[in-house]
Amino acid sequence: MDLYFANWELASDLDCALIRAGSSRRIQNGTPIIVDDAMWPVEPWCTFLRLYCENLSVNSVKAYARDAFAFARFLDSRSIAVFDVCESDLVAYRAEQLASGTSWRSWSRRLVVVRALFTYLYETGQRDTLPWIQVGSRSVVTPRVPQADLDVRALSHAQWVALRDIGFGGQLAGGAIDPAYRGRSTVRNTCAAELALTTGMRLSEWSTLLDIEVPAESGGAPVALQACAKNGRSRRVYIPASTVESINLYRDTERVSLVRKSQSSLRQKLPSLAIVSEIDCSVGKLTYAIDGQPKRVPIAGIPIDVRRRLVRVQDSGFVEPLSLFVGKGGKPPTQRRWHQYFVDANERLIMFAGEVPAMGRAVTPHDLRHTFAIVMLRSLQQRAMKLEQTRPTHGFGTIAEHIVHNPLLTLQRLLGHASPSTTMVYLRYLDESDDLIQRAFESWSDETKDYADYVLEAFAMTATP
Repeated sequence: MDLYFANWELASDLDCALIRAGSSRRIQNGTPIIVDDAMWPVEPWCTFLRLYCENLSVNSVKAYARDAFAFARFLDSRSIAVFDVCESDLVAYRAEQLASGTSWRSWSRRLVVVRALFTYLYETGQRDTLPWIQVGSRSVVTPRVPQADLDVRALSHAQWVALRDIGFGGQLAGGAIDPAYRGRSTVRNTCAAELALTTGMRLSEWSTLLDIEVPAESGGAPVALQACAKNGRSRRVYIPASTVESINLYRDTERVSLVRKSQSSLRQKLPSLAIVSEIDCSVGKLTYAIDGQPKRVPIAGIPIDVRRRLVRVQDSGFVEPLSLFVGKGGKPPTQRRWHQYFVDANERLIMFAGEVPAMGRAVTPHDLRHTFAIVMLRSLQQRAMKLEQTRPTHGFGTIAEHIVHNPLLTLQRLLGHASPSTTMVYLRYLDESDDLIQRAFESWSDETKDYADYVLEAFAMTATP
């Protein structure tokens, strides 16, 4: 049993009846397909995955398809048909997954597919019952998952400078260029890291930005996110002026060179690329064609897989990728490739241990998002405190004012969190908490007094004359 994903580009040269029949009978590119040892599609898995993944993002399709495949292989290893699964089989699957090192969070995600699969079979009449017993709100497919703290890692300014200049930039600890450094695209990588740090965008968001989404004019630039944002939630981010300057430097140097060197590769890939015919920034829409089918869509709503393929062909034949960050061959680096760039930067920092601030552990792209959150929350708190001090009557204000200037709600909007409870986790990582505890108990040092004495003193200080 194996898992594949439909790719019509690989079949474009084949002369078969299915392709000649036209695109209306094709399954979508990227559709998961589970086949047996004889390469026959395995049902009901293939039909379920085709229907289930129709409205998911590319990354979600791959994640859920692998989860479904893991469950299918488990049943196949035990010679259990999906129509015969009972609750004891689900309990055994859970035990195997957790014993193999699967985290509770990953197990919870895998259950999403399991529930959807059996709900599909039940609602289509292929099963008479669901394979689990529901007691109140609990069942084997809705376990009580242990709550784990968000692993927040915020860099200090010194750590960030070391990561940027030495890890990505190829400099020595003293600031000079390292002649032995053999890394490529240092301007692009440092620019991308700065973009992640100063905006709080996720890797899936900043790595898929289009060049036209970041104006080259001096000053900051607002960017609308939607298709590349988590769960497609729309939000607006602001790129500071200093970061725009870094982006412009990258545009004028490495990006120009990379695009020029990639012309031969881009021309060969043109049949599989999305050709842009019109860009209307005044209304924020773009027209492109894939397989000869034109589409006019909002720029923020362009899916991630299409963003990676967008190009403009000039009258001279020059092919210009629309991705902001491009790599060898003219296509943007994948998310896996960006993770590798961070691995390389961390390994370089290890070479300078003792000369640079200790990192504690390897820095990931998401650590830059955490750093943005902590720095921004501290700044928002200070702004809120100053605002309260300027009021004629301290502590009073309209409900609208409290909502607009609430640090947590503001940070929630900036990060694109669905719930304020996710944003509140950052509160416990602010340095001020230790200082508050220290100041609160500094006076508890007189050994001649007991707890009652402190209570009486506090009561006397607050009593009305």
